[in-house]
Amino acid sequence: MDLYSIVLFVHIVGALLLFVLLTVEGVGLRAGFRSAAVNRVLGPISALAILFPGIYMMRAQWGWDGWIVVGIAAWFLIAVLGTGTGIGVMRGSISSRAATFSWLMRVGMALGVVFDMTVKPDLLVSVVAVVAGTAIGAAASLATRRQVLTA
Repeated sequence: MDLYSIVLFVHIVGALLLFVLLTVEGVGLRAGFRSAAVNRVLGPISALAILFPGIYMMRAQWGWDGWIVVGIAAWFLIAVLGTGTGIGVMRGSISSRAATFSWLMRVGMALGVVFDMTVKPDLLVSVVAVVAGTAIGAAASLATRRQVLTA
């Protein structure tokens, strides 16, 4: 066991925590309770557990490959959108529909990043994967909205 393996473990745990937080947020949106307080505490832990080990691994082994640049940009967007949505939910200034849209886009974006981290494609495929994941999340939000309106 070496330092890289431990850092990779922390990076993966941070990603798993991100998906746990996204799941809690989704359940909260569906059940009508606010999960922003939990995400406010654990979100930064997840973000740091993803970012700092990722930077270490990038410097130690990978360099500035396209999939890494896309991963960092998506990480930033997920964090900013999640923070904005959480603040909006806590203040009551964002609709449930908008919060669900944000949530599903972030889930899709995060799945695109997981594809990039697994396959390690070039820049173009990395961008397409994250954009496609985001678009699928947005489409799922629109489909969910239609389903609620017709029920």
